[in-house]
Amino acid sequence: MIEISGLSVEYESDSTSEKVISGLNLSLNKGDSLGIIGPNGCGKTTLLHTIAGLHENYSGLLRVDTTEEKIALILQDIGLLPWKTIWKNATLGLDLGLQGNRDGVEDLLYELDLYSYRNSFPSQLSGGQKRKLGLARALAVDPEILLMDEPFVSLDEFTRESLQEKVLKLWQDRNLTMTLVTHDIEEVAFLGRNIAVLSQAPASVKTCIENKNMGTSGFRRSEEFYRVVKRTRKELP
Repeated sequence: MIEISGLSVEYESDSTSEKVISGLNLSLNKGDSLGIIGPNGCGKTTLLHTIAGLHENYSGLLRVDTTEEKIALILQDIGLLPWKTIWKNATLGLDLGLQGNRDGVEDLLYELDLYSYRNSFPSQLSGGQKRKLGLARALAVDPEILLMDEPFVSLDEFTRESLQEKVLKLWQDRNLTMTLVTHDIEEVAFLGRNIAVLSQAPASVKTCIENKNMGTSGFRRSEEFYRVVKRTRKELP
């Protein structure tokens, strides 16, 4: 679904250029899940934005086997429109002409416990509810690829784990191809069937960890989960 080989990305200003990603290699099969983790400022968000088609100044191979309309990106700051209702925020992509199932948005809001707030505004939601709304808006366009940049940052542990469970179920039910950027080691172990540990900037893949039991019943409480957490922590630069 996603193939990356020798990818390099630079930011250029009038007088200087800064390489953010250098010679990065990754691949992700259809319906699979990739967690990306690495040190602050190493290029994780840039990588996600490049996959989404937001950066065109790159070299190397980047192949995504779907159209841009079938890629949904959840930004770290969510990007909700404060003057629109929860319903209008959830259906924003559809209102802009992207294909999707408007009737399915109602089901999504029910599933994410947001339907009773549909006529409210983002300022009336908690932090966790805003994160759910960002997820609903992304899924409303029936994407094949879901990209998430720190989707549960700044949430308490209980809310974060609850939302992780929601995302896991949606990924399984919808056969999404999912890529997650996070600083949270336990989160990347819970949601990444494959885990890419990035180097210091400019980013390359330091190591890939196969996480076969991700998504199985009781995984978060298993010895295998903590083995993956321990290995991921050890591999971080």
